[in-house]
Order: sequence, then structure tokens, then C-alpha cells
Amino acid sequence: MAYDGQLETNEIFSSLFNQIISLQVFPTGIADLTGIYAPRKVDGTLYGDTKLYISTDVLTSYEWDGSDTPGSYTLLTVKRPPAPVEEEIQIDTFRQIPVTIDNYLTKRAFAQEGSFSSFNGVILSWLQKTKEVYEHTTYTARMVVSAQAGATALTTIDLTDDKATGTSLTGYDLLKWRAQELYRQIEDYMKELEEPSTAYNDNGFLRTYKLEDFDIVVPLGVLSSISKHDVPFLYNPDNKPKFKEVHWKYFGAINASGGTTAATNTNVRALVEKVYGTTHCFPGDLLPDSQAYLANETYTATYTARPSLNDNDVTVLMIHKRDYPIMSAFSVGTSFFNARRLDINHYLTFGHNDVYDAHLGEYALLKVATDVA
Repeated sequence: MAYDGQLETNEIFSSLFNQIISLQVFPTGIADLTGIYAPRKVDGTLYGDTKLYISTDVLTSYEWDGSDTPGSYTLLTVKRPPAPVEEEIQIDTFRQIPVTIDNYLTKRAFAQEGSFSSFNGVILSWLQKTKEVYEHTTYTARMVVSAQAGATALTTIDLTDDKATGTSLTGYDLLKWRAQELYRQIEDYMKELEEPSTAYNDNGFLRTYKLEDFDIVVPLGVLSSISKHDVPFLYNPDNKPKFKEVHWKYFGAINASGGTTAATNTNVRALVEKVYGTTHCFPGDLLPDSQAYLANETYTATYTARPSLNDNDVTVLMIHKRDYPIMSAFSVGTSFFNARRLDINHYLTFGHNDVYDAHLGEYALLKVATDVA
């Protein structure tokens, strides 16, 4: 029950009031946040805000017969390597988190120094915790939405029936077969990448990849559909693809033009932290009903509820573990004491690169859809 700010009247003497016997200040309540973005943070400093990536390609071999003029070139022929591709990430997005505290007037609301200090400590801890929430929601939303838009689509995995026998499966048998088939086909796709090919990276360079190079990302809800049914039927669990779950709300397609949400909004979510009307939204949050929004600041979510391999077509993303580098070295805490009001403004200012545009053409970025209809 919320405290109404009034002390209770004593049961015997109505002119006296019962006293507050204790006060507890709750901590932030936000656990440590981890996700697919955490291992992708790369080195950076306050002195350098740009990181370059250079990709080069394989050379060409020619028939040689031991003479000075083999094939179509001579000793003076210039054979430059193929032109490299240079890409960059840059710290170009800056945010600031402000909060004001005071050590005098607010203190009068507390019965003791300890509880007041605890309260101020929690308020100040929200500076860093808010940054963590911002990073978690922003990096995850922008990476997943970007990957869905830019990934090379592989052939859809048909999970509608048991194609091996041509029989119709139901219940547990169907679920077991879908789990096995999903793993089998994804494993086959990933093994294809071990053969040198130019087909799977944006640069068109000859590359090979291994299964362990990738995070295989699925929406939250898929693993619980299959994790109890895939082993030990076909695979040794140590050798099969390992999926990483990301909350289903982050899957979707960016809205490239402005619009207004429906009277009952179920799928338009924020891509940037912003206040819509009176509602503060972090990336991934649903916008309010009948709310106008601008181009490129929201996305339409793929799912309106937790998906299941039994009931939903799902998208599986294969993102290289070194792709989508995140540089966020710029982070500065400052404060300003207002001598007239006797309060202190605290600021946490930080910067990072735009994760949506951080895909590197050096690495394969793949996606595959399932069909359960």
C-alpha cells in the first residue's frame, strides 16, 4: 500500500500520532544485464572516436611452365592485389542522463542520516543503471532489426510435416521431429560455410566460416519448444548448434516513414529512447495507442506475443560473433553545485556508434525462416 504522507492517530490520545519506526530504501531493482551485444564491445578511447576495418581478397594463380613469360604476364607486368574494402565505426551518438539531489531540504523528510544517505545513494546509482538499460535495449533492438533487414536469406525450413516418411505427425511426435529437423537443417547450412565461397559476405571476397564463429539467435520462446525434444535423438549435445535467445519483442522491421499507431497498438515499438505523449519508451517498448511517430524511430514487431515452434513461423539469425562491433568508450560523470538552491546536478554523458549501421561486410550475416503452417 502506498504511503499517503500522513501519520496515524494514536488509539488512546487523538492529539498524538504514532511514529514511523523504520524506513527501508529499495535498491534499483535492475539486475545485471547481458545479451548478444556484450561480447561485441571493442576497444576505444576518448582520443579516438573512429575504428577502421580493412578487408582484402584472395589472389589469382596462373599456369606456369618454368619460362620467363608464363601465361599472360611478364616480369614487368604489374599484378596488384584486388582492391581492399575499408569500413569504419564511429562514436557519433551522444546521450546525457541528469539527476538533481540535495543534502538539506529533502533530508527533512527522513528520520535519520543513514536512511537519507541510502536514498541519495540509490538515486545516484540510477545514473549508471539507466545507462545499462539504455545500452541493453538500444543495442539489442538496433542489432536485431538491422540483421533482419540486411541478412542473406537462406531457403525456408519446412516444418509442416515429416517429409522423410510422408506421414502426418501430431502431438509429441510432430514436436520431436520439428526440433530435430530445425537443428539438422541449420547445422547443414552452417557446414556449407566451411567451403571457400564468395556468396556469404557483402564484399564478395573468398571466405570460410565455422559454426562456432556465429551466434545463432532465436526469439524467446523457441528453445522452450524444442529443448526437451531434440536430444539424444539425432545429435550429441556437444556438437550441435547452440541457440541464443533474444526477447521476441526486438524482432521486427524498421518503419521508414512516419505514421500513427492503431487505437489498440500491439506491434509498433520504439527503436530509440523517446517520450511519446506522457509515456517514456526505451527501445523495444510499445508506443501508446493512437500515437504519432516519425520515420526511422520505430519498428513494426514481427511477433505480438511469445512465439512457439509449434504455432509460429520464426526467424533464426546467424550473426558472426565479431560482427556489429560496439564502441562506447566515451563516458564522463560530472556535477554542478547550485549555491543558491543548495542542490547538486549530476550528469552522466556518454557516446557510442550507431549499432544499426555497424554490420561489417567482412562477415557472413544470414537468416532463415521456418514454415509451420
